[in-house]
Amino acid sequence: MAAARSAKKILNSLLNLQGVNAVTVVGRDGFVIESETSGETDLDALGAIVSTGYGASEVMASEMELGSLSQTMIECESGKILMADCGDAVLAVITEEDAIIGNIRHNIAKVVDELAEAI
Repeated sequence: MAAARSAKKILNSLLNLQGVNAVTVVGRDGFVIESETSGETDLDALGAIVSTGYGASEVMASEMELGSLSQTMIECESGKILMADCGDAVLAVITEEDAIIGNIRHNIAKVVDELAEAI
């Protein structure tokens, strides 16, 4: 049986995707659990924003009776924030404006369960 990857290794695999600037796992309370960045990112602010934003998206999904939220995305002028359920935490991926979102979403879906186990 292969050894499980660490959370850092999993985050690094996402950070190495083309167009990804930062990857973080945030507790539902807004505190950063683990992160990897390729530049300057205010991780404390990001943690608070991700926790609040994902929570709001969960409420919208619930109110519309759409079931459990698995991923959500905020599309901005200069990039995107993709967030995914990660057990008791939320995975957030910050991208550049021209990032290939389909590939990033696919890779997020592949690693969230492994990441939830690692944290």
